[in-house]
Amino acid sequence: MNFLIVKTSSIGDVIQTFPVVEYLKKRYPDAHIDWVIEKEYLGLIQAHPDIRRAIPFSSRTWRKALFPLSTWKEMREFSACLRQENYDILFDLQGNTKSAVITALAKSREKVGLGWKSVPEFPNFFATRRHIDIEETLQVQQRYLQVVQKFFEDTGSFIPQGVILRLSPEDETELTSLLVSEGPKVMIACGSRWVNKKLTEKTLEEVVQKISQQERPYFYFIGGSAGEKAIADRLHALFPEKSQSLGGLSFPLWQALMREMDLVVAVDSAALALCGTTDTPSLSFFGPSMPSVYKPLGDHHVAWQGTCPYGQKFTTRCPELRTCKTGACLKSASADQLLIQLPLVKKSKLI
Repeated sequence: MNFLIVKTSSIGDVIQTFPVVEYLKKRYPDAHIDWVIEKEYLGLIQAHPDIRRAIPFSSRTWRKALFPLSTWKEMREFSACLRQENYDILFDLQGNTKSAVITALAKSREKVGLGWKSVPEFPNFFATRRHIDIEETLQVQQRYLQVVQKFFEDTGSFIPQGVILRLSPEDETELTSLLVSEGPKVMIACGSRWVNKKLTEKTLEEVVQKISQQERPYFYFIGGSAGEKAIADRLHALFPEKSQSLGGLSFPLWQALMREMDLVVAVDSAALALCGTTDTPSLSFFGPSMPSVYKPLGDHHVAWQGTCPYGQKFTTRCPELRTCKTGACLKSASADQLLIQLPLVKKSKLI
């Protein structure tokens, strides 16, 4: 069986889709699975041990430079690469107009996507032939799994075991150099592409100070973007002998480092999704999104949920996520409020 998964972004959602690969390989151990992914995330998919081919898609670059001949050449090359294979089943788990174009171009005996009630952007509905509506209250991994399991008329329970991404020799060497041998280790990864999902830097500093006073750990401060790395550097300066500030980690190295942690502290972000592929406990902070949907599965993942002072109600993400001028549901929280859930992380070696 040859499968194609169309899930191009965002990075956290891509990681949350990995259980689909695990499910397909369990059902068809000899299956070949390809994946269409935004080019900037190519390394993540290439490091997955059960994905045969990662097909890069540069939609963001193409939208910014649509008219140069080089863009059209890249688009033709993508189309040719995509159509090299005749797939048995294609799963479009993105559900938007962009993925509809990919799905329409691909050659597959069966094209499966979201139903009319569930599809985020309606043009996508017309690119697929089999349509499956999902339960909006399900955790995000279970949503993607539900599409695939419903297609196969499988009503059984499937519990993902996680995936270990392939480390390069260079990453293995760097991992060894980063690890310390004594005491509990805590990773602080509170960056996010959405400003309203972030804590204020002052509050984050207070959270770190209180964890330090309670548990005396060694910290790993993670910065994805340049701005986040600057914050990680400032936090590191508070604990120069008991911390490291890290940026530019590959996804396999980041995951391998997470597996060595006693606790990961994060917001609703790629970091939290990546932690969900490991056995490491997490403490996460949510404001404009629901932990019941986006927190990793398992009792060792504990979340704090902020309250909207403006009365917004939602089941997945706040409709004002991108436009709220204050982000007060998360940014008004004190460090003491945020850490009230810390004792509930019972499975953490830290406690």
